[in-house]
Amino acid sequence: MKPLSRRVLLASAAGAACVGTLPFIGIGTPVSSAPAATPRLRRGGSIHTMMNWADVEPNNAQRYAWPPFGASHFNISPELLRAFRQSGLDHIRLTVDPGPFLQADPAQLRQVNQILLQRCKQILAEDLQVVVDFHPTQQVERFAPERIVANESSALFKAYVAVLASVADAMRELDPSRVALEVMNEPPYGYDGFTAARWRRMLGAMHSAIRQANPALPLVLSGAAGGGITGLLSLEPASFNDPNLFWTFHYYDPHVFTHQGVVTSQSNMLYFRYLSGLAWPAERTNVQAVAALIAAKIDVDPNPPIADRELLKKQAIEAAEQYDKSRFSEERIKTDFGKVEAWARENNVTPERIYLGEFGIMRETADQPGAKAYDREAWMRSIRISAERRGFGWALWDINDTQMGLVERRNALPLHDGTLNALGLTVRPRPQTTP
Repeated sequence: MKPLSRRVLLASAAGAACVGTLPFIGIGTPVSSAPAATPRLRRGGSIHTMMNWADVEPNNAQRYAWPPFGASHFNISPELLRAFRQSGLDHIRLTVDPGPFLQADPAQLRQVNQILLQRCKQILAEDLQVVVDFHPTQQVERFAPERIVANESSALFKAYVAVLASVADAMRELDPSRVALEVMNEPPYGYDGFTAARWRRMLGAMHSAIRQANPALPLVLSGAAGGGITGLLSLEPASFNDPNLFWTFHYYDPHVFTHQGVVTSQSNMLYFRYLSGLAWPAERTNVQAVAALIAAKIDVDPNPPIADRELLKKQAIEAAEQYDKSRFSEERIKTDFGKVEAWARENNVTPERIYLGEFGIMRETADQPGAKAYDREAWMRSIRISAERRGFGWALWDINDTQMGLVERRNALPLHDGTLNALGLTVRPRPQTTP
């Protein structure tokens, strides 16, 4: 889904300076004993609004404003966090944009590390564990994920490694039985042997630097290829010689179904905004009705993303037809998760160390297109059960948003009952109103 990479720019002087002071140890450096206690990641959700998409300078959209994450829209209420915990969630996957960390000078890096610790402590105070997920975005181009991992010898990648080590060192202040650090969300590339091998080397460099800074911190590692199952299966856990690791993958298949209605500027997904009515399992889809609805939506759209409406119709209708023919069902999910289960068994990874770090599906509301309630909740239930029966932990994507999340209104209560039911979470009675 991600665009082709461009040349990596030099990292910030501060980040590069940090690299020079960082002692590296080789991949496979022995870890003497298993950790005394680590998080038990069973049921969780990502929060993407507290430390991501930081504000940029008013006159320079390619530079982060400082200090980052200070505006009110980055806040989340204790009441909402408490409701997540009361529903049955046990952890929050806190997404963190590395861009401000990479831009920072040494004093600013200490400052933003403290901001991160404050956010973690806020979540921990509500009896929720925290996975700190380093989650690069395209917002400031020089810190885009494709640039960070395009060259393992670049100043930018070395600065990224230094930032991770700095964060790991700061996280010594937190209880390692309640936190973990995910080194990179959905790593790009890795769809061929060369870049997959490169990612494994880069993962080794990150792991080694973090272990030098904080030997006790649990880490979450992902394969490349966008962090999916294919990337995970290409990893060799034994090469890390570290019992304190979680192994993660993301699952949004079938993509055309889970992302129906999403509005994006990504060139190969412009027609997704017109998709609706795709059912679960795929064989329940009424292709003729879906095609008619697609055509009608495109005809009346006053601002289509491209001028060629017929091309949009063709792409969208063909996608719906291919989805119908795929006969995608729960059996495919079981097969896919079975591959992860087999990989874990072959590599002596216990099931509780496998982490479904993201899954989700667009929800249709009066204000946004998406999957119908029955279809959405049936798919989510299948994902959740397939993970739990194998002993995998999971985290729903973007739980404090309405598109794929767990709330009826962005960043506010109440929680959404249908989603709670599908996830096997607790639905609490609504307050009674007096007539």
